[in-house]
Amino acid sequence: MAVTAVDGKRRALIEAGRALHLDYAAPGADIYGRNAKGKRIRLRGTSFATPLVAARAANAIEQGQNWRRVLDAEAIDLGRKGADDTYGRGLVCATCTGR
Repeated sequence: MAVTAVDGKRRALIEAGRALHLDYAAPGADIYGRNAKGKRIRLRGTSFATPLVAARAANAIEQGQNWRRVLDAEAIDLGRKGADDTYGRGLVCATCTGR
């Protein structure tokens, strides 16, 4: 599964990949997490977007659902109508920001 990242305004990150094989986009900037010491930190990058989508897919599989269908139902179409080389099939986990 290929995942790209968007910022809090749902714009593709400048450093994020663009290609026809993209499956989904997820938050990858303007999001927060915790470091090893438990301190709240700001995160940025596709490395943070990818696990958000993977967790959604894993949850669907665990529940015996078709993960693609579940993610497609959640995905918010951004950019050109339909799948594209900037956002894939759409934005998944739109509210996953850790705020």
